[in-house]
Amino acid sequence: MDRKKNEISSNSGGAEATLKMLNFIDDESKKIQHTIWKNRPLKANKMLKKLTKEANFLEDQVLGLSRSLASLSKQLDELEELNEDDLNASEYVSLGLQFLREGNWGAAADSVEKAIAALGPKGLDRSLSIINRHLNELGDLSDSEEVTLNLIREARKKLANDDFTAATDAFERAISVLGSVPTGEALSPFLVNHFFLSLEAKWPEKTNNGLMVISIENLGENNISPMRMSLPTPLGWIANPKMTEIPEIPPEGFIEIGVEIKSSGSFSADKMLGRNLAITTGYLVKYGDLKVQIRVENRTLRNMEGIVLDPWLPEGFEAIRLPFVQNLGPGQKCHLDVDILNIGNNS
Repeated sequence: MDRKKNEISSNSGGAEATLKMLNFIDDESKKIQHTIWKNRPLKANKMLKKLTKEANFLEDQVLGLSRSLASLSKQLDELEELNEDDLNASEYVSLGLQFLREGNWGAAADSVEKAIAALGPKGLDRSLSIINRHLNELGDLSDSEEVTLNLIREARKKLANDDFTAATDAFERAISVLGSVPTGEALSPFLVNHFFLSLEAKWPEKTNNGLMVISIENLGENNISPMRMSLPTPLGWIANPKMTEIPEIPPEGFIEIGVEIKSSGSFSADKMLGRNLAITTGYLVKYGDLKVQIRVENRTLRNMEGIVLDPWLPEGFEAIRLPFVQNLGPGQKCHLDVDILNIGNNS
């Protein structure tokens, strides 16, 4: 199946492309059922693997639709006054969100295209400028943000050449990748959510690389909005990518993300502290109140003395004093509470 022909884009027609893919998945599902009934499990398994790839691709397209509509909605909400073009675009966005909730993905895709077209050249130029400025202010960008920035530049170049169709296509692809872009100062997720976050560096055997594992459990009653983190890594290690994207997490939802970390070359791998001392840091966050506990394990066969721990803390929080371990025997573990001050509430 040619995926390029099935992408939801303004070139091929989102509704038509999505409908074709849904019909294809439905037809293939029936074929797999018949193959199983004919007692040909190996062939059915092969067909199922191929169909799973197509279903995953469709899921990515639907997520892209959701991100596009969220981005357009956010940008329009930020405007103090809406002109006629903005109102028309807003109406298409509302329809698109409704279609998306109903599972009518083809109609939702067409709504995205119509909303962008309704903005007109001036509205599109304004949206491109907003996102471009926001991305340039971020500093280090994640992989998806880098892709978005390149697409935004492409769209601005096409618009400058009066190629509105090509500009809208690049813009649609950009917001499909990036999603909702805040144009004002976003509140810290540590101030407006209730969740538990843990950070742990793991060191797989027979490799020179490590793995930073981030886990988050939503303990609140509202969704945790998507966020981006500059990954805290042990001294002498760097993360790839530097910025980690955390997707939206619903109430009672749990997510775990692993990011590869590599030695910066400052130290040899066998001398890295992380290989000898396992550290896991837990953060209990409740609407601006932050409790932090560190678990430390001595992985060596010797005593370790005078260990000072400097945990990563989100912006706006400081440790009143750094935890200190006087002595930790071979294989011994200890748990340390960290006294935290919310300097954002005390400035």
